[in-house]
Amino acid sequence: MRKVEFEVPSIVFGDFTEKLAETGLDNRVLGKTENDEIEIEVYYEKVDAGTIDELEEFLEELIEGLDEEEEEED
Repeated sequence: MRKVEFEVPSIVFGDFTEKLAETGLDNRVLGKTENDEIEIEVYYEKVDAGTIDELEEFLEELIEGLDEEEEEED
C-alpha cells in the first residue's frame, strides 16, 4: 500500500474531504501545519494512482479559487 499526504487549507477542507470520501480511499487527518492547513494522509494501491492525480488537481483548483478570491478583494 502506498500513501500520500495532502496539506489542505482549512477554508476548503470540507470541499476536499467530500471529494475524498467519494473515492472510498482510506485516509486519516494527521493534524494542522504552521500555516493552518490540515494534513491528510491517503492510502492507495497502484491502480488508484489516477484517482490520486484527480485529488491533486482538485485541490490545486480549490487553492487557485482562493487565490482568485483574494485578488478580487484587493
